Amino acid sequence: MQQHVFTIAKICSHYGIEHAVICPGSRSAPLVFAFSQNKKIKCHSVIDERSAAFMALGMAQQLQKPVVLICTSGTACLNFFPAIAEAYYQKVPLLVISADRPPELLNQQDGQMIMQKGVFGKHVLGSHELLCFEEDKIDYKLTERIVTTAIQETMQPSGYGPVHINAPMREPLYDVKGSSGIPKVSPLKEVNYPPIALPTLQLDELAGAWKKSKKRMILVGQLPVSKSLQLVLNACVNHDDVVVFADVVSNQHESGNIPLFDSITQFVHPGELKDLEPDFILSLGGPMVSKSLKNWLKSQKPKYHFRVQSSVNLIDTYNNVSHFVIAHELNFLEAFVSINRFKQTFMKPYASDWKLYNKKVSAAIKQFVAKNIWCEPIVMQHLLSALPENSQLQLANSAVVRYASWLGIPLKALHVYGNRGTSGIDGATSTALGSAKMQMHKTVTLITGDLSLFYDRNAFWQKQIPNNLRIIVLNNFGGKIFEWIDGPSEHPEVLDYFTTPQHQSVELLARQFDLHYYTCNHLKSLGKTLEKFYAPHNNVAILELPFVNDENIKAIKEFRQLKVE
Repeated sequence: MQQHVFTIAKICSHYGIEHAVICPGSRSAPLVFAFSQNKKIKCHSVIDERSAAFMALGMAQQLQKPVVLICTSGTACLNFFPAIAEAYYQKVPLLVISADRPPELLNQQDGQMIMQKGVFGKHVLGSHELLCFEEDKIDYKLTERIVTTAIQETMQPSGYGPVHINAPMREPLYDVKGSSGIPKVSPLKEVNYPPIALPTLQLDELAGAWKKSKKRMILVGQLPVSKSLQLVLNACVNHDDVVVFADVVSNQHESGNIPLFDSITQFVHPGELKDLEPDFILSLGGPMVSKSLKNWLKSQKPKYHFRVQSSVNLIDTYNNVSHFVIAHELNFLEAFVSINRFKQTFMKPYASDWKLYNKKVSAAIKQFVAKNIWCEPIVMQHLLSALPENSQLQLANSAVVRYASWLGIPLKALHVYGNRGTSGIDGATSTALGSAKMQMHKTVTLITGDLSLFYDRNAFWQKQIPNNLRIIVLNNFGGKIFEWIDGPSEHPEVLDYFTTPQHQSVELLARQFDLHYYTCNHLKSLGKTLEKFYAPHNNVAILELPFVNDENIKAIKEFRQLKVE
């Protein structure tokens, strides 16, 4: 057994890594011994590699520091790929370690062998391969250097993300000698990446543009929780005429002053918004959920659009960026606030006009919800209003996250997450489960669709499932979003290929994994059902909300055509 793998675990614990998600296998046995014997690292065993990777994503998403992800050789690591791609675009730190067969067996028809070196391509921030040492020729220093570099890459100043280490190993794999004979770990000094310099010239340009502008808009995309950023945004929104559009997964809802911006751009005719076109935009963070906002902004030509980002990969979603600012978002905005003298304005015409439309849209939504129809948007409004105070919300993709974006988040202090990096339906349950493991002191609610739930059913295929996780399933029996979005609904002859009708049972799924199961199909009983659902349980609880397709689709289409007066 190659003893240098114990060095990997030692380096990880030295840098404060506390969790490792391990998938079963034989070639990875030395890694299992190394990490399970390290008392500073808690190991989590998950059978399905795809689920394990998304669970690790959810854990790292909450911790904002690396979680180790380990698998055996062969196609096992390929099952990590969806979550690795999500982590790359969501900027979540993961240290992925794949065991491998020795190089002399590559493409020699040996079992469980694929070309693993560099297998994740451009979807990782770094890719490394350890040497496969002879037993008496181990270079511990080389292993230390490679692992240290990989850990530092997961949290580099230009953005967090996944890094891959491929670890070829020769047999014997189970000849455990422990780590007692390994030289003392002496890792490299802390991160050797130079910090991103504060661009003072662009600070001056931003301050000048801000003063010259009267219609200021700040766009905040997907971000982790940051109280410091909240203080900076509040300084802007409370002391000057500015609107802040905080995305549903931006975790800056307390700073956003136009919570229904998505519905405004969705339901109000663009001609009526002519006077609300911005002459100044400041954008930061990840993608925005709102497609209607995206389309509206693409038609805008503001004089100034400052895009602030730490990554050197320039992002111009709306094709109107005038100034790219490569800087740490918080540091740059803190510096901007410190040098800028905001006006203490009492009459704020630009923000007031947006707030007027926000009020009108809110009234239209309330009027629609008052119809008490059992349909997805109305039920979603009730669900969002019933979320516990000290809780976290995880949103699956497709229709669910769109509803939340249109309806707004009623609890401004609520932390909201979703896999919006690649926006796939896979892995939502596993991500929420990983998040719940790291947030045991609060309730974590996942609102998901039926396809997303069944697609990730192996999330429950593990021993330790956190009992603070609550899963609400909007069950329309098969991707019915395609019956009301533009495009697929216009081709009924092939609609079954878009909607993928399914006849699986949520109740049987709950029974299979010994989960608590609830169901409800009427608004009158929803409140009491939610009370039982959110009561303390000794395991995960699932609430199924089934919808009759024709009535549901009719109501959804009516909702999407709301009249705002």
